[in-house]
Amino acid sequence: MRGILFIAIAALLLSCEADDRTVGGDGDGCNTTDCMEECQAAGYAEGFCGEDDQCICGSGDADTDSDTDSDTDSDSDSDGDTDNCDVDILFVYDTSGSMMDAVSPLTTEAFPSFADALEGYPELGDVHIAVTTNLWGEHAFENGGTGFSCEGGIEETVQTSSFLTEGWDPLEPYDPNCCEDIPDVDCAFASGEKWIEGPSGTMLDEFACVANVPCQQDIMAGEPTLEAGLKALQHPDNDGFLRDNALLVVVFITDEEDQSAMGAQAIHDGLLALKGDDEEYVAVVTIAGPEVGTEEVNSVTHAMGCFGNYGGTEETPGIIGFTGLFGERGVHYEMCGDNDLSGALTAAFDVLELSCEQIIIE
Repeated sequence: MRGILFIAIAALLLSCEADDRTVGGDGDGCNTTDCMEECQAAGYAEGFCGEDDQCICGSGDADTDSDTDSDTDSDSDSDGDTDNCDVDILFVYDTSGSMMDAVSPLTTEAFPSFADALEGYPELGDVHIAVTTNLWGEHAFENGGTGFSCEGGIEETVQTSSFLTEGWDPLEPYDPNCCEDIPDVDCAFASGEKWIEGPSGTMLDEFACVANVPCQQDIMAGEPTLEAGLKALQHPDNDGFLRDNALLVVVFITDEEDQSAMGAQAIHDGLLALKGDDEEYVAVVTIAGPEVGTEEVNSVTHAMGCFGNYGGTEETPGIIGFTGLFGERGVHYEMCGDNDLSGALTAAFDVLELSCEQIIIE
């Protein structure tokens, strides 16, 4: 498990690491002195001429007005601070019965490793972390029953696009086979919002609570995992989670092919639209099956895939194709063999080359 989350971290960190800014680049040449003056006027400490006759502003803030009073200087430094990387991370994970083997490792092994890596990154700013399932919209669930169909439960309508804020108390008994039961422990996020804010001393406990959702699914709705992530980010219940200058990282975890009604291209475009169509601010990590399965993993449907630490994972060519739409900012990790969740996120973050904030001054 430590592997998956480290993947995502590495990519995220590299995303935040690139901090050069470009000025000009219109082909008229770049004068070193003029470049330095333009960069300092824009709030950066240095500037140099790079490729394509572009003036590149280096990281760091410059005091652009030494005659102003200390209050003005303080405000200017705060507004021009580009040394930190703010990140909004959404985990979209499959909570169907076949994925239950992955729930505990996600909360007890993978996420703690992920959080440690985040907190150890010196340029990290503020982090928003949210969790949602692979369903979207309103669904009627049987709550409090027993068995696969939660027989004897009370029907309850739930808006599944709203981020999860409740989980199961690990010390309280529940029926793990009741696949519609709804957790009832308020995770009491210190942020007071529908998401976790960090780094903080409560981040690990809060994630362990909200991600501890055993078998919860709607058989009739299928598993529209990719679309569920987009719908959750668009839903008004979650307003405030996305920030204009923050890098958006969406992590999808499932053991089956996506069953979204929306096409992969439309979901890709929808995610970019959330960040002003700026692809540099969106990264996607998909943790699922292989493109071509090598063995039968479902004796009922005869689906092909692979076996790993979390049981059988069906082949997921559609999800892999979706990930490829993001280019170097999309990473797919197979849950096959000894691969685990920690390894997947580690590998993903290791290859992503993103910029948390890229400002182009014409």
